[in-house]
Amino acid sequence: MRGQESTSLFKIFKFADGVDKLLVVLGTIGAMGDGMMTPLNFSIMSAIFNSYGKDGALLSHDVVDKYALRLLYVAIGVGLSAFIEGWCWTRTAERQISRLRKEYLNSILRQDVGFFDTNESTSTTYDVVTAITADSLIIQDVLSDKIPNFIANMTTFIACLVTGFMLSWRMALPSVPFMLFIIVPGVVFGKLMIDQAVNVKEAYGVAGGIVEQAVSSVRTVVSYVGEHRTLKKCSQALELSMKFGIKQGLMKGFAIGSIGVLYAVWAFVGWMGSVLVTERGDHGGSVFIAGLMVLWGAL
Repeated sequence: MRGQESTSLFKIFKFADGVDKLLVVLGTIGAMGDGMMTPLNFSIMSAIFNSYGKDGALLSHDVVDKYALRLLYVAIGVGLSAFIEGWCWTRTAERQISRLRKEYLNSILRQDVGFFDTNESTSTTYDVVTAITADSLIIQDVLSDKIPNFIANMTTFIACLVTGFMLSWRMALPSVPFMLFIIVPGVVFGKLMIDQAVNVKEAYGVAGGIVEQAVSSVRTVVSYVGEHRTLKKCSQALELSMKFGIKQGLMKGFAIGSIGVLYAVWAFVGWMGSVLVTERGDHGGSVFIAGLMVLWGAL
């Protein structure tokens, strides 16, 4: 399978039928609607700040009711979109994984039985048993959670940038370069964490497979006095997973700690915003929300 790592992501929808394709389209629309929550809310907040901050502004019930209704409409729309997103992607993931498991099992059963006995170094019995469950669960997690989250986050990222420039391009434009201070550490350490997570999964899979094979064939293990050998193999596999887990925790610490640069970025946004409001006469709500939108999109 390692030789096929460059396969297109769309291959994951290989077992989708017409109903699944419809669910994917609806789920994608729902994910995009879900991703619009933050830009829409911040846009309304900008209007609220500008309305209350202008000269002679009065806190009347009409103004409060107007913006409260807008927030209610956004909540209803985003809530429906999030429901459609979650239901459609989860449903299509269950349907496709059910077909995938059947095809996976049929493919395994068509193999020569002797292959699994003579090729112990490459494909042992427990590898086959754990692979059917582990791989299908990973694919199901991608379909039901990772892909919709990616679509929603990308929608938020693009919408935040567009809305920020629409509110105050003078504030959004100088804030864009500072996005790199947030994005680059996340990408770098995220890639390192993914590599360690793969190593941890493989190490745990080996250890779990050893235990599963020993328990399923416990009489044979005891008959040939293989308890100590099995324990030794399992311990070695767990030690390897522990080393990878420590490295993964270190990378996670660096990734979370790098977000601290956000305070420095906020200092610049605050200074730049004050200059635009006092010297350029820009609206405070638009300037504040524009800087916030750019940083939120980066996060």
